[in-house]
Amino acid sequence: MKRGKRTDEIYGSYLLPHAMNRGKEEKVLQVLRQYRRAAEGIQRLHLRRFFEEGSLSRFLDPTSVGQPQGGYLESPLSDRYLWVCSQQVVDMLKGHLEHLKNRVREILLGSSLPREKREVLLLLNSREAWLKPEVRQALAEGQPLVFKVVRKDESGRERTKTLQATPEDLRLLLHLFRRARKELTWPGMHRIQMHLDGKVVRYEPRGRGRGKQATHFPAWLHLATLEKGKRVAIPLGENPYAEGRKGEWRDFFQVGEENGRVQIRRVKALSPKPYTPRTERLAVDIGLSPLIATDRGDLLGRGFLRLLAAYDAEIQTIAKRAQREGRKLSQLPEYREAVGRLRGFLKNEVNRLLNRLVELHAPAVLVVEKLDLRSPELSRRMNRLLSNFGRRYLREKLTRLGELYGIEVVEVNPAYSSQACSRCGYVDPRNRRDTQTFVCQACGHRGNAQVNAARNLLRRSSPGESVITFTPKRETLRLLLRLLCPLGKHICVSKRYAERSRPGSRLRPGIPGGRSAALGQVWGKNPYLKGFPDLLRTLGDRRE
Repeated sequence: MKRGKRTDEIYGSYLLPHAMNRGKEEKVLQVLRQYRRAAEGIQRLHLRRFFEEGSLSRFLDPTSVGQPQGGYLESPLSDRYLWVCSQQVVDMLKGHLEHLKNRVREILLGSSLPREKREVLLLLNSREAWLKPEVRQALAEGQPLVFKVVRKDESGRERTKTLQATPEDLRLLLHLFRRARKELTWPGMHRIQMHLDGKVVRYEPRGRGRGKQATHFPAWLHLATLEKGKRVAIPLGENPYAEGRKGEWRDFFQVGEENGRVQIRRVKALSPKPYTPRTERLAVDIGLSPLIATDRGDLLGRGFLRLLAAYDAEIQTIAKRAQREGRKLSQLPEYREAVGRLRGFLKNEVNRLLNRLVELHAPAVLVVEKLDLRSPELSRRMNRLLSNFGRRYLREKLTRLGELYGIEVVEVNPAYSSQACSRCGYVDPRNRRDTQTFVCQACGHRGNAQVNAARNLLRRSSPGESVITFTPKRETLRLLLRLLCPLGKHICVSKRYAERSRPGSRLRPGIPGGRSAALGQVWGKNPYLKGFPDLLRTLGDRRE
């Protein structure tokens, strides 16, 4: 996650009620359908340009049919609509390239490549140089690519450093880019909303233009249709919640559809809220029962999984009926309605609980794990819906908290955080009895499993921790086990465990000799040691 940036203007879109008759609504839906078809063609146009030249351009003309610099697009939409659509498609593709860049970065940081080679590849990846002409030329000629980087030293002076990428490095970079592309497909355009500005819509509030004679509606929105020179006038209502938010309305609208009905949203520029942090750092473990647990012991959303199971049962019933009737789920309006209610529930719960968290603790830094919302208690279909929608809503809300309050969001590696004891550090799959109960096999610490995991996440966000965000899972386990590797007859472990074993600390009942003896007894029975023969050999040699 990026550091939360508090800006002067934050944008939010708010649903406005409208009073269109069926004829007007059908005209708007016709425009929306053609807009989506045009977006698919414009996406192909921009991707062709990207794979040829290695970059995206906002100035690529989608209306110049047959020209080498332009497109091949034929659409009943006006040129203004096509330009607006092209800008929206470019923005979506640039956002997707950002995801691809982050995925390649994750792979590189989690790899075992030499430090110098990894540094070169990370810099080229940060510049999105996968298909740039200079990279293609270096590969074609079989010559290294030499480039310069400007960096500041400890005194603040800028110094230029020359780096070199061999053809093997460039081929590896292209391989990683193709791998990321397979994992992250290009965004689909068949369900997008129209993002419209003053080029194709005209907003008239009461008292101006046609609104001079308006009595029942506060504003009218005039939207261009497929018929040249003709617009449809849409009477708009007010959103009391949006009117209560401090900010300034923009003449920018989002037009989409939900279950065959047109939805119109207007964008408002919001001002950051006054915020004084009371907690320096707060760690959050995201689960399903409850949804949120903190290192302070808070459990928010305890009935979340039970409600999800009810939605799951409803959706599964609809899916079985569709299978019996030989119909596609997407053809059933009741399925779309059920999924819509699920999405609304997920978004409301995520927003409500994270707002409650900020209200309780007001953190300056929020430590979260790499998000993965799945549960074996739910169907595959529900887990897929959670992965698609739940993670997106969580990320959107965390980003918005950074924008509104300046909260920094730090993402840490969650590997084995639910199986490691937050007190002594002992990691063992037997520590976690179930989704709720944690009992350490070494020191006997008992507590809520998610709260224990949140405390481990908090520790991993500290400087100097060996487990970083992109440490591979197996390497993370090795590091955790090495911290506990016996060094003497019984055991001499990490600093954290030694502190827990100091004189006067409470010992595990029934274990003579205290915590060292307890950990010494369970260490040899740790099931994870079987996968690390070198640690087993070290254990045997040192015990001799």
